[in-house]
Amino acid sequence: MEQQYTPAANAACVEVRTAPGIPVPVPATVLVVVVLLLTTALTTLGTPARTAVATLAGAGLLGIELVRRLAEALTVHRAR
Repeated sequence: MEQQYTPAANAACVEVRTAPGIPVPVPATVLVVVVLLLTTALTTLGTPARTAVATLAGAGLLGIELVRRLAEALTVHRAR
């Protein structure tokens, strides 16, 4: 089954050189680049690679939980 992409969906995607015609979401691409840059920076500054990866993984999980709880707190729930 082939997916149909709308112009709005394509605007939020980039095309990957290794997979032409397959759009990749921009936020995911930016996130991967930022994590790679942070890992490189931490290891360049002398942090062991295992510690750098563990730190970034923990920060990512905490960030996800923070966004989830913030969205829950700011969303109005009505059970009527």
